[in-house]
Amino acid sequence: MKYKRILFIRASLETAWVGAVNPPIGIAYLIAALKEHGCECKTIDTMVGITPDLILDEINTFKPELIGVSMLTFRYKDTYSLIRKIKEGFSNLPIIVGGAHVSTMREMVLKECNYIDYGFVRDSEESIVEFCQGIEPGKIKGILHRSNGNVIFTGERNYSSDIDSIKWPREYGIELERYLSKELLILSSRGCPYSCIFCPVSLAIGKALRTRSSNSVVDEIEYWYKLGYRKFQMLDDNFTFYKDRTIEICNEIKRRRLDDITFRCGNGIRADRVDKEVLQIMQEVGFVYVSYGVESGNDGILKRLKKGETLEQIENAIKASIELGYDVTLFFVIGSPGETLQDVEDSIEVALKYPILDVRFYNLIPYPGTELYKWAMDNDYFVRKPEEYLNDSSGFSEYPVFETPEFTYQQRVDIFKKLNDITKTIRKKAIKRKFSKLGNIGLLIYYLFGNIYISDRFQRIVRQNKTIRRMADFVYVLLTQKSKVAK
Repeated sequence: MKYKRILFIRASLETAWVGAVNPPIGIAYLIAALKEHGCECKTIDTMVGITPDLILDEINTFKPELIGVSMLTFRYKDTYSLIRKIKEGFSNLPIIVGGAHVSTMREMVLKECNYIDYGFVRDSEESIVEFCQGIEPGKIKGILHRSNGNVIFTGERNYSSDIDSIKWPREYGIELERYLSKELLILSSRGCPYSCIFCPVSLAIGKALRTRSSNSVVDEIEYWYKLGYRKFQMLDDNFTFYKDRTIEICNEIKRRRLDDITFRCGNGIRADRVDKEVLQIMQEVGFVYVSYGVESGNDGILKRLKKGETLEQIENAIKASIELGYDVTLFFVIGSPGETLQDVEDSIEVALKYPILDVRFYNLIPYPGTELYKWAMDNDYFVRKPEEYLNDSSGFSEYPVFETPEFTYQQRVDIFKKLNDITKTIRKKAIKRKFSKLGNIGLLIYYLFGNIYISDRFQRIVRQNKTIRRMADFVYVLLTQKSKVAK
C-alpha cells in the first residue's frame, strides 16, 4: 500500500443546531474498506468541538501519510479554509476530499480550492482502496485530479450490484463516547430514485436504489448489540421501499432474539411505502419513532415539488402510525414554487390534525444542481447570493434566501413567527401526553417543566449537551416502555 496511515476529518467546523449526535457513518465505511488492506485509520470530527489548531496538533501526533476530508455544501468555504491551513502547515501531505459537496459540484470544488489534491465522487470504498494501493489516479474511475493545470474527472464509477459485498462499519476511528447519544446509524440502502425538485440527495448518492439483504443489515445490528448498544436509527429514506425486505429484516431480528432494542426512522421514510401491516411488524421488534417528509398539506404544491405522493397517502401513513402508538414527527418545507400563505395554512392544518410528537417547518434552501436552484436562478428570485447563504444559512433559519411573486420575503419572515408558535404548541401537547403515562407525578413534572422543555434555549441544550441529551434519551425510553405496558 502506498498510503497506510490515513487521517479522516469530518469538516462541519461549526456545531450544528442538532449537535454532535452520531459519528460520521460515511467515513466509517471507508475505514472498513481500508482496514481490510491493513491500513491504520483515525477520525477527527469537528462536530465534537475540535478546532483547526487541535487538528494540526493531531496531525503532528498521528503522522498520517494521507488526509481525507468529508465535506458538506453548507459552510463549504470554512472547509476550504481548514484545508488551506492544513496544507500550509503540511505541504507534503496529499489531501483528498469526498462527501455530498464534492459529489454534487465535481470539478468546481478543486477549481475553487487549489489546496485540494484529489476529489472522490459518490461511493468511494473501492476507489479509495485503489488510490491507497498506488494506482495512478487518472486510471481510477470516480476521481477528480489535476493534470497540466486542469481539473480532470475520470468518469462515473459503476455501482456495485451487490452492496452486501461492501464492508459495514465495525469501528469509526474515534471514541464513540464523545457523541451526545448512544444511538448508532444503520444504512440499509443507497441511492434515491425520486425526483423531488429541492433534494440534492440523488445528486450526492445517485438515483439507482441499491439495498442490502436482511441478513447483512441484521448482522450489523447484532454486532453492535453484542457490544452493548440498544439504540439504532435507520438512516436511509428508503428503508421501507421494499415491503418484503422490511418484513424480512424484522423477522430476522426476532429470530436472533435481539430484544430490548429501540429503533428510529428519524431521517424520514416515504409515506407511500408503509402500511399498517409493515408498521406493526416493525413495532414488534422495537421501532418506536417514524418521521415523514410531508413537505406540504396541499396536493398542488406536492405536484410542483415532484414529491410523487398524494396528501391522502401521507395522511394514511400518519394515521396508521398514530393508531399503533408510534411517536411521529412531520417535516414541512416553506417557500415552494407557487406556494401562497393559504397553502401554508393547509400545512399547519395537517400538523395540528394529529397527536404527533414534533413538527419541523424548514425554510426551503435551493442547493446547487437541483431543479429548485435552477428555477430560482432562472427567475431571478434570490434575495441572497448562493455563495452567501450556503455559507451562513440553514433550513432552521426563519429568514428566506429567495422570494416569489406569490410569497414575498416579508410574508415568509412573518409566517415563521406563527410556525414557531405552532411548533411549541405541538411539543407541549406531546410532552403532556408522554408524562401523563406516569400518572399524577408525571403531570406534576409536566406542569413544572413543560414550558421550559419547549423553550428554544432548552431545545438547544438538549441537542448539544451530552449529559442532558442522554438524560432526555433515558426518560424518553422509560416513557415509551410505559406506553407499551399501557397498550
